[in-house]
Amino acid sequence: GFPDLEIADMYGKKVRLSSLEGNVVLIDFWSPSLGNSNALNADLKQLYEKYHDSGFEVYQVAVETSKPMWINTVQEQSLPWISVCDLRGEASPALTIYNVRKLPAKDLYGTSLEQQLEKLL
Repeated sequence: GFPDLEIADMYGKKVRLSSLEGNVVLIDFWSPSLGNSNALNADLKQLYEKYHDSGFEVYQVAVETSKPMWINTVQEQSLPWISVCDLRGEASPALTIYNVRKLPAKDLYGTSLEQQLEKLL
């Protein structure tokens, strides 16, 4: 069991986290406003491309209030995974549900994430 989320993507389509059941899912909280988002997403893109066909999925929750900022960042970085945002910024209920206190909220990344993916997939 995990707390389910249902947040809109950049096209306004609500995407349920539970719709990804059966995959290994990384829930990634980030902010396009942070200067390091490009580097962090670039590293994640490499793992996503390597493991996506084996059942790895990313549900990336943007913590942002500016829709243009969020959409431009997703498009500029060509993010291939599910990217959602409720445009509530730090007031997003998703932060409370998942007890996120800092951004980016990555407890598992780089080599550690890849090792876990190898185990789970």
